[in-house]
Amino acid sequence: MKKLLLILFALVLCLGVLAACDKPTEPPKGEEPHKHTYSDAWSYNNVEHWHACTGTNCTEKADTAAHAPDASGHCTTCGYLPETDPSMFTFEEVDGGYEVTKYNGSATVVKIPSTYNGKQVVRIGSDAFSRCSSLTSIEIPDSVTSIGDCAFLGCTSLTSIEIPDSVTSIDDYAFSGCTSLTSIEIPDSVTSIGEDAFKGCIGIIQEENGVSYVDKWAIDCDKSVTSVMLRSNAVGIGDSAFEDCSSLTSIEIPDSVTNIGWNAFSDCTSLTSIEIPDSVTSIGGAAFSGCTSLMSIEIPDSVTSIYFYAFGGCSSLTSIEIPDSVTSIGIQAFQWCDSLTSVTFGDNSQLTSIDDHAFSGCTSLASIEIPDGVTSIGNRAFGDCSGLTSVTFGDNSQLTSIGENAFDGCTGLASIEIPDSVTSIGDWAFWYCTSLASIEIPDSVTSIGYSAFSGCTGIIQTENDVSYVDKWAIDCDSSVMSVTLRSNTIGIGDRAFEYCTSLTSIKIPDSVTSIGNYAFYRCSSLTSIEIPSSVTSIGDRAFEYCTSLTSIEIPDSVTSIGDGAFEDCSSLTSIKIPDSVTSIGVYAFEDCSSLTSIKIPDSVTSIGVYAFEDC
Repeated sequence: MKKLLLILFALVLCLGVLAACDKPTEPPKGEEPHKHTYSDAWSYNNVEHWHACTGTNCTEKADTAAHAPDASGHCTTCGYLPETDPSMFTFEEVDGGYEVTKYNGSATVVKIPSTYNGKQVVRIGSDAFSRCSSLTSIEIPDSVTSIGDCAFLGCTSLTSIEIPDSVTSIDDYAFSGCTSLTSIEIPDSVTSIGEDAFKGCIGIIQEENGVSYVDKWAIDCDKSVTSVMLRSNAVGIGDSAFEDCSSLTSIEIPDSVTNIGWNAFSDCTSLTSIEIPDSVTSIGGAAFSGCTSLMSIEIPDSVTSIYFYAFGGCSSLTSIEIPDSVTSIGIQAFQWCDSLTSVTFGDNSQLTSIDDHAFSGCTSLASIEIPDGVTSIGNRAFGDCSGLTSVTFGDNSQLTSIGENAFDGCTGLASIEIPDSVTSIGDWAFWYCTSLASIEIPDSVTSIGYSAFSGCTGIIQTENDVSYVDKWAIDCDSSVMSVTLRSNTIGIGDRAFEYCTSLTSIKIPDSVTSIGNYAFYRCSSLTSIEIPSSVTSIGDRAFEYCTSLTSIEIPDSVTSIGDGAFEDCSSLTSIKIPDSVTSIGVYAFEDCSSLTSIKIPDSVTSIGVYAFEDC
């Protein structure tokens, strides 16, 4: 019995040893006491990966079937993918990090590095992977916020891609021609999808009631469709989605939509009205441009921006109410809306800017009240609004600048009160406002542009061969030899005495605070000038080509000398720069060939390029 027990014990022990031999050895990282060293040791999500033992005369393999990487290092079992060598990419520094501008490799599976030179990779640039025909899969890091134009154009082997939640924009043609792409999910973070971003990606485009979708974005429409109801989960209308759908008369947009893309409804000439849901936050550039039958539209309070030419050429649009939430009206937003008679802003408007050409050519617009928060009126913002008779500002207006040609050709404008906050009036700002009978320019204005009031015959006064608008000298008879400005003059406008080649002397009163750009340009007979201590700025090229000017004393009140201010003053032998000056502009004294010495005070912090060239 005892012998039998010993035999059984020996058998169990033997079986245990055999079982232990059959059990896979726990693969080590690096070299363990049993001296096995495994090649290609690496880990992913706490899962160890290894290959064959590299020990002499050892053929042991470990877990190669469970976790076997392909040529790119991609483990098809657990999904591990090492970042692609950064040397395979070309990077360019941008605000906030780096942009991938080019992939220079030929791998089928690529993982874009999340950082480069210690900074995040934030963008995939235009054409970065364009026509990488061998690329089948790519991993984009969470640091990326935008995918540029044509980024993956023509990647015909690309079958899948996961766009991270960090991405906010996918630009034009980004995935165009990715004919093998079978699935894609666009995260809610994406707020814009460019024109033809997924053109030709037939595997991911779904058709429904004449509308093409990529995931939850409407991207295209059958041109013959007359009525559309977008599906309930649509979150955006892509760029040019309904462009040239000339038969479209109505569309129902669900509350899920937050963005209307650029050119989204451009040239939908049969569209008479549209209801924009409260979920929409922005109306893209040219979104409704050329919708010539569109008579009315209500912009919801959720909208904060109306971009470039959004309603340009909507010739039937008669009125519009801008909600309080809108902070900017983009370039040409309502240009050539020639039936538009009124524009209404709310009492609590958050509007801060009216951009270039925003209402230009709105010939039926009769009056407008600019909200207090607006700080700038852009170039030609109301140009050629020939029916405009009244422009008013609130008592608390924060307007600081009126752009070039802002009210150019407003032939019906009879009066305008410029707020005390305004500091500059641009070139041709009120050019040929022939009905303008009165204007008061506040003391806050420090610059008036060239021909700002040219053709405004009702407000120009002439005195001793000098033309004035309110308290500003704006023009001079070119044959005049001597000028004494009137005592209440506060500024000399841009080009006011330009080409007055006979002018030998001028007396500037203490009331003047600014001398404009090109103010005395090519006054070749001017020998001397006394600038009063009231003047704080000398404009660009103010005395350029005053070839007879021999000396000038700049008062302590001046803080800056403009670009080319005394350029080519070839007779100038001396000039005193006061301690108040902090900057000397580019070309300021270029070609002052008679200038022998100059003292630059400690106050000067910058001297522009070529400031004293050829002295």
